[in-house]
Amino acid sequence: MAAELTWEAPGAGDWWLVKEHFPHAVSRMFSSLFPAVTIGWKHGAARYGLPTGEAQWAAVNGWIYYGPAIPLTSEELAARQVAAARTLVSSPWRDEVRRWHDEERPRAVAANRQLQGEDVGSLDDRGLGRHFQRAVDNFLRWAPLHFEHTGFNIAAGLLFRAAEGWGLEPAALPELLAGASPASSAVDAHLRAVADALDRAGAPVPVATIADLRAAGSEAAAALDAYLDDYGWRPVAGHDRLEPTLGERPGLVLAAVNARRRPRPGNLRPDVAAAVRTAIPESDRKRFDMLLADARSSYALRDDDVGVCFNWPLGLVRRAGLEIGRRTADRDLLADPHHLFEADTDEALALLSGQGPTVAELARRWDIRARAAIEDPPLHLDGGGRCPGPVDLPPDVARLSEIRNAVWGVTPPRVDAPLHGVGIGTQAAVGPARVVRHPEELTRLVDGDVLVAVATTTAFNAVFPLLSAVVTEEGGLFSHTAILARELGLPAVVGVPGLFEAIHDGDLIEVDPPAGEVRIVGRAG
Repeated sequence: MAAELTWEAPGAGDWWLVKEHFPHAVSRMFSSLFPAVTIGWKHGAARYGLPTGEAQWAAVNGWIYYGPAIPLTSEELAARQVAAARTLVSSPWRDEVRRWHDEERPRAVAANRQLQGEDVGSLDDRGLGRHFQRAVDNFLRWAPLHFEHTGFNIAAGLLFRAAEGWGLEPAALPELLAGASPASSAVDAHLRAVADALDRAGAPVPVATIADLRAAGSEAAAALDAYLDDYGWRPVAGHDRLEPTLGERPGLVLAAVNARRRPRPGNLRPDVAAAVRTAIPESDRKRFDMLLADARSSYALRDDDVGVCFNWPLGLVRRAGLEIGRRTADRDLLADPHHLFEADTDEALALLSGQGPTVAELARRWDIRARAAIEDPPLHLDGGGRCPGPVDLPPDVARLSEIRNAVWGVTPPRVDAPLHGVGIGTQAAVGPARVVRHPEELTRLVDGDVLVAVATTTAFNAVFPLLSAVVTEEGGLFSHTAILARELGLPAVVGVPGLFEAIHDGDLIEVDPPAGEVRIVGRAG
């Protein structure tokens, strides 16, 4: 009989479950690498002058927890004051956006494509090991940028602070950013390109197989290849090497293409900016235009960098890891090829040379994570010890911190009623609930479903075009679910407590964003 799972804090202090960003238990390989890339938060904070220190992260039975940040030294705080004073007069987020588009993004894409262009199956063991290490190094090189890019926090904060002075409702301001993040809806643009090519070729609706899609003509095949070239090695459901990539789920690709060939009513998007602008004193409208432009340009960066710098490199590590897993399983060094992801990167390389953890040890780790994946983990783990008290921040650091908090502190009024949360959009939608608590369940999605999930990440972009609406247990106005729903005009309600207790798979539900409410219209038979 398997031992009972224990939930102990991985260190001193308070540790909190990070379920909005990691709604599933993750592999050992991912959890061993993730803390290293979060150093980007400290780097970005140092450049801007924010009081963020080095974060502490750890996995407990595969679930990711956040611990107390390492306090800044007096010398670091003094340097932050200098940086904050500079930030408040120089608008460095504009250079951050320029640098991303002109320098960082092209280099990251080129690095990903170079790795992706290598045929891992044709490499000998030594070559495969070198490729795997390069893929890991590529992830460690680019993933910190996602956390380092901090400009949106300040640019949007300045807009939100100004809006308070103009008497505007803060919870309505995120709608000003709708349409500013083309990276969020890029998957949908790819799918439309494939769908349009099929329509021009007179292909049947639906197309039955990927082979039929390719046989419809060179234009459709080229559009599909362009889609898979950009997204085929990105995870479908989250940020982990255990989770399959889009290219490993051809059924989802086909379903999404077919869905895009059938028209669906859109979620009407009023011209919020024009309405807000007329409510602002004429003397302040030029300032409003400038603040909004800055917020929108830095907002566009937020989901673009996670796809290019985090998800794509992660998928390429998975690709190399799958090949190592297949080879080592064939040599009876693993009970299952996927158990490779319960090794850290050094152990994975050792297994390729016939060493590393035993078959039994990796199977044990897999079993623990699999059992934990169906648990409801504790939100808080108490590691004891005395937590450091609040620090008196230098004046400009404190001011900059308040500006940042103006964004993340915005929440619509909560309604104390069942199945209420934060609504995104202007129109309601009705559809069958597809309850997805684990990544493998995404394959059950069909056109018109309402996705019911703990949370969604940027990796869910591939399945959003299938949906009529989405509801999540976690999330707020700037969660990924909210961002993508705005970009696609998809009705959504996020941050809904008690979601899984109330809604069953197959229930007919209504998602009403203006009311921030989810209603059960009919129970599944």
